[in-house]
Amino acid sequence: MRLGERASRVILDGVELARKELGDKFHVRVTCAHLEIQDDADLGRFAKLGVFANYTPWWHAGDPEESSSWLGEERSLKGFRCKTVWDSGATVTWSSDNIAYVDFMTWNPYLGMEIGMTRLRTEKTLIPEYQRTKEVLPPVDERMSIEEMIIGYTINGAKQLGIENRKGSIEVGKDADYLVFDNDLLTAEQEGFSNNKPKEVYACGKKLN
Repeated sequence: MRLGERASRVILDGVELARKELGDKFHVRVTCAHLEIQDDADLGRFAKLGVFANYTPWWHAGDPEESSSWLGEERSLKGFRCKTVWDSGATVTWSSDNIAYVDFMTWNPYLGMEIGMTRLRTEKTLIPEYQRTKEVLPPVDERMSIEEMIIGYTINGAKQLGIENRKGSIEVGKDADYLVFDNDLLTAEQEGFSNNKPKEVYACGKKLN
């Protein structure tokens, strides 16, 4: 899935049709990944149809003039409307969309969290200077909170993968995968959030070196 309203609409239409035909026999977990632009009429359908809405939040910053040059001014103001989809009741997840081993920078979930919260790349952002931006990418009210960013990366991501019974949250009976930080991520400054690093990493309750 990539740019364009039709990309996600085709998926949503297909799920709707399958649900009508299969009813209670429909058990597939469907994800629309790398969402960029949706038609207004489709924003509430993710929740209604139980489709996971996956975004790549480090994309959620850029030059509005540049995007309007190829999307048109009206459409360029409707990109990455993750907060609207979240508030509709859909399960929203985050990803990095990078499999190139020449640049690990965009694999950083804290970079995704920072830009997801700010829709901006500043001199504090852990990213090359040429990728910095001068203003918040519209719509401004689509910026997420730190709580929503963490949930999207953890328990919601586990649900998307069908492993929420073992991963995604700290509960009795789960795998005890967790990170320890020197600071409180919930109150950390949003600009420069990408510079956060865990002090300790635990997998299945065991500390990794």
